[in-house]
Amino acid sequence: MNKYSFQMSAKKMTIACGILAASVSFGASAFAFSDIKGDPAESKINALHNKGVVNGVTTDRFAPKSKVTFAQGIQFIVNGLQLSPKASGGNSTVTSSVYFDKVKDKAWYASAFLIAKQNGLTLDKSVDPNAAMTRIQFAHLMTQALQSKGNFPVTLMYADISDGSKLSNAEMNSLQILVNTRLVTLEKNNTFRPNDAVTRAEAAVWIYDAAEFAQTVITPGVTPPDEGSAAPAQLYEGSVTLEKAGQGVNKATLTVNDLPNPGYGLVINRIEFGKDKTAVIYFSVTKPAPGKMYPMVITKGTAVTYLPEGYTATAKSLSAAPSSSGSSVR
Repeated sequence: MNKYSFQMSAKKMTIACGILAASVSFGASAFAFSDIKGDPAESKINALHNKGVVNGVTTDRFAPKSKVTFAQGIQFIVNGLQLSPKASGGNSTVTSSVYFDKVKDKAWYASAFLIAKQNGLTLDKSVDPNAAMTRIQFAHLMTQALQSKGNFPVTLMYADISDGSKLSNAEMNSLQILVNTRLVTLEKNNTFRPNDAVTRAEAAVWIYDAAEFAQTVITPGVTPPDEGSAAPAQLYEGSVTLEKAGQGVNKATLTVNDLPNPGYGLVINRIEFGKDKTAVIYFSVTKPAPGKMYPMVITKGTAVTYLPEGYTATAKSLSAAPSSSGSSVR
């Protein structure tokens, strides 16, 4: 099986790129900003504006090359991906200033920060809303927002990101997800420029594409089974075998034995890349489809992914009891 799911985190108000509408059902754009004519992002930016998702810095200028602040970026992500408010610990009266030192409760972006926090986005308590967001910061938070909406299937091929050596494991995992879902495209020599500031045009394009992805892949239910259909993962152990698949790439086959019948399935939920060229492949065993009959024959499930050459891998269940073993290429 070659598909699996990843569990699958302002200047002034006058230049704010607020995302105002909940709907992101994109269509043809009738509006055109005067300063993006001929820009590759033109149609997506105008379509977002037509749907009330983004505003310009003036009535007819978008300022596509300007940097995105955290205030603007969180607005992009929260409203663009339709994240919903959630009660914090059962308390619906909690305000953004409880979580963030520099976010005032009456600021235009305050509700977006609160919703982001409620949906599990990893924003530091000391985050400065006026600071510029880097490309990796925006990409990491956008990935977390996508994951908060549900699981989504992806075919994995590990991307060799030439300037990603200093990224945290969490940031690298998010970037791998975005590259594999083609929501982000690497540049010349497989570079991403993670520490450069993300521009308004870049952020708009990523959100446009991510919102379409969420609608077509996550929302319609093209997802792995939910927790209710997961088999008791503590009963199963997974093993990984690696074999060379091509130049610089190994095929990783995850195997789980002793499944009760052929109706049980196996999904890879995510991969975490660690130090010293190690990887942990997280998996779930799923129950048979309701109403179907299967022969009571003990069987095994397999799932395939790909890792860069030189990595060793272990398998680990997502549920309570860990079950892991691994191997490397001989």
